[in-house]
Amino acid sequence: MLGSAFETLFALVGTYGAVVLLCVFVLEGALVGKLIPTRTLFVATVLAVGTSLIAFLPVLIAAVVGATLGQLLLFVLVRRFDVDPAESRLVPIAPDRADGAADWFDRWGLPAVAVSNTVPGIRGWLAVPSAGSSVSASRFAAASLAGSTAYAGALVIVAFGLEGAASALIGL
Repeated sequence: MLGSAFETLFALVGTYGAVVLLCVFVLEGALVGKLIPTRTLFVATVLAVGTSLIAFLPVLIAAVVGATLGQLLLFVLVRRFDVDPAESRLVPIAPDRADGAADWFDRWGLPAVAVSNTVPGIRGWLAVPSAGSSVSASRFAAASLAGSTAYAGALVIVAFGLEGAASALIGL
């Protein structure tokens, strides 16, 4: 089932371009799309469009802006409307994970937001404790953007490595 979903997403990206990637990463940033294989989709899209700067830059921008918008949306929903993502079936969050995220934020503050956004699997988790703090939305968005940029940059490097490895194998 996940394979067919990935094929559908990749087909949509092929048809509609970076707009679909932006939407997928908004969902991932808002913790709703944690089951979507965003890393794989991103790397596959970079490989499909090519690894020249002009080719992959729109993909990189869509992923970074989408993840940041999704996290900012979650931040605003928690702060303004007192939404608890742990109560939603759409967001796979366990109470112990929420407590761990709060502990990270209490200890490290906004740098923890940026660092956590570079780690697959925990990206976006600190939006909830950040929203409960006195941090402004713009400062949160800046920290989220920094971490998401580093994350997407690392995925571009992975794509370059895969392309280089494929070229080396073909050349043998």
